[in-house]
Amino acid sequence: MTRRKPVEIETVERPEIVLNVQNGRLSDTDLDRIREAGYDSIARQSETYDELANSIPIVREKMQLVGAPFVSLEWRFNRGDNGEFVSATVMTQDNRLSILNDGSSGIYRQYRELTEKRGSQRGPIMHRDGLSISEYWFNPDTRETAKNRPDDGGDWRKATTFYLT
Repeated sequence: MTRRKPVEIETVERPEIVLNVQNGRLSDTDLDRIREAGYDSIARQSETYDELANSIPIVREKMQLVGAPFVSLEWRFNRGDNGEFVSATVMTQDNRLSILNDGSSGIYRQYRELTEKRGSQRGPIMHRDGLSISEYWFNPDTRETAKNRPDDGGDWRKATTFYLT
């Protein structure tokens, strides 16, 4: 019987960063070693949250979707600190998935209307021109809105509402 020669595997040394973890906690010694190794060393050895969670990023700036085509795949209504809002899973032309959150009289109201018309909270629904935007002035004391800023000394603030197209 012929014996195979062991294959040599090249290993890359990684410093032992986390040692002596007891009860699920890092010891002071572990933390000192982590600090000594530095952010760059730790980051190279880290898994990303995206890899672990398989999460879909949230649209932070709705302006990104103004005039940019996207498809609504599904949506759901949630309760938040400021009332109900909608969370929609959308896909942009570059095949990126994102979560679009909104609780305003624009997008939220439109998804409510879509739900009533379709009898479901699923697409796909094409938004060829992405979102549109309406800018106006709002007075939180009187709840009034105006196209141009009134000069009446009231507490008028610039406001924006986004709409599905």
